[in-house]
Amino acid sequence: MRALAHHAGAGWQGQVTVENIGLGGARLLFDERISLGDSVTLSFTAPTLWDPLVFLARIAWVDPTAAASAPDHAPAQPGTGRHRAGVTFEHHKAHAVFALYELIAALGYE
Repeated sequence: MRALAHHAGAGWQGQVTVENIGLGGARLLFDERISLGDSVTLSFTAPTLWDPLVFLARIAWVDPTAAASAPDHAPAQPGTGRHRAGVTFEHHKAHAVFALYELIAALGYE
């Protein structure tokens, strides 16, 4: 699954690969370098919604090995690596949490 990530502080926006997702957060692969504590906005396209599902998230952990080695995920630009990190969602509205639950159920996650 893919999501659109926006990092206002660093001034970039791009697609990220979602490796794992739950109600509390997700494990993602970023093309851009990120740091512990950074805030990002994530937009998910859900098959059950007309509009994207948008969440504010905070980087909870970053893989210390930096570049992830996944042959089917090429870096966005030559010379850049894929950076694995975990985010925690900052839930502010109950209906958004329920929409996230429906998205996870539609993906077949348990």
